[in-house]
Amino acid sequence: MRAELRPSQVAPGAVLEVEGSTYRVVGSVRFDLGGTRWGEHCITSSGPREWLSLQPRGAGCVIHWRTRDDLFGDPDHGGMSLDGRAWTLLEAGSLTYTAEGDTGLGVRGTCEFVEFVATDSPDAVLVYESFDGGMWEISVGRLADPALVRCYREVSGD
Repeated sequence: MRAELRPSQVAPGAVLEVEGSTYRVVGSVRFDLGGTRWGEHCITSSGPREWLSLQPRGAGCVIHWRTRDDLFGDPDHGGMSLDGRAWTLLEAGSLTYTAEGDTGLGVRGTCEFVEFVATDSPDAVLVYESFDGGMWEISVGRLADPALVRCYREVSGD
């Protein structure tokens, strides 16, 4: 039996169906940017770990992304070029976070971020994040259709 969850209830142990694929949440990071709050969830299936951001940008913004361990460097606020695409600055800032489960982060801290959008596709995103003053982590993702994302937890049926 399944119990559907609101995005604010998603946490380690939850199951996410994203555009037809099923993932288990192994860690969650809750961000706060001046009172605007959202969650990023480390998800896994049979392959490498991925992330799903359930953000308040517009009505139910969902970003599905992967960390690019093959990339390193600093973001250029003037624009970037990566994977044959041009990327323009969307947003940059500093925020606080709390984390639970297997995220690779401490329980709480700060994060600097720089987010870009592809000039040829507004659904493609490039994100730089620096947690607690560490090196920049680079991720590439895309907007997912919120109507095709379901969050639930398994419950025993008595």
